[in-house]
Amino acid sequence: MDFRSTPAGHGLAWFQGALRILEKNPRGLLGVALLFVVIQLLPNLLVTNQALSTALSIALLLLGPALFAGVLHAIGEADAGRPVASGQLFEGLRRPRVRVQLLLLGVLQVLALFVVALAAQRIFGEDNLAILMKIAEQAEQNVTPDSVELQRIATPLLQTVMVGMVMLFVLLSGMFFAVPRVLFDGRKALGAFGESLVACATNVLSLTVYGLVLVGVVMVVCVGLMIVGAVCGLLGKLGSFLFLAAFIGVFAVWLVVSSAGNYRAWREVFGHADAGAPPIVGIEA
Repeated sequence: MDFRSTPAGHGLAWFQGALRILEKNPRGLLGVALLFVVIQLLPNLLVTNQALSTALSIALLLLGPALFAGVLHAIGEADAGRPVASGQLFEGLRRPRVRVQLLLLGVLQVLALFVVALAAQRIFGEDNLAILMKIAEQAEQNVTPDSVELQRIATPLLQTVMVGMVMLFVLLSGMFFAVPRVLFDGRKALGAFGESLVACATNVLSLTVYGLVLVGVVMVVCVGLMIVGAVCGLLGKLGSFLFLAAFIGVFAVWLVVSSAGNYRAWREVFGHADAGAPPIVGIEA
């Protein structure tokens, strides 16, 4: 395992580098990102059967690392000054040995999310969940919830949220460098996941700065979307369509920028900062 420890200020540099990559080929990169977003929205947009929608959502979780690898591949091509096409989204699925490792990461992701959901259910409890659903229904009907019930679920709800956030943070840390390590460096899934955990812990300050910058940008964008939503709400169905289009467009830009920041962080932490964009290679033990 060979990686660097970076100063805290480099988190901001990764975000700035991501913007520069977007400037190199905005049309190509946004085309890839839009295709990614549309695929993720398909279960909700086209499927009315709840069971089928859930099954498709799980399938997309399994394919998530492979599709994200396609976004990273397109970013690497743009960074190297090469053409970018929407079909590059599926680049991670075209390479047999890389595809297997990316799908293993997908399996790991689904299992981890299942464990998070199971842990949340055990900590919160079925009785508290029933109360929470009752309070949610009362809120929709503008009925004031019972203060005793609110007090009863407050502590277990806080505990559940905290445990869930910690577990999701571990999953995110494991995936952050794992996908580019599998895609560009030819590492195996489990080894890449473990390396990513250690690398993230070692670079926690720079990653915290990077995360805070992303969160700040997201908050500003959300305020803008709220304003757009208020205006679109006056236009009826046309407004709903325009708001959906605006949301998809904004999310596509965010996907490119956050993924390019991930790419820049991987290049620096794992020693590729001064090299050209690496090709997809075979799998190492």
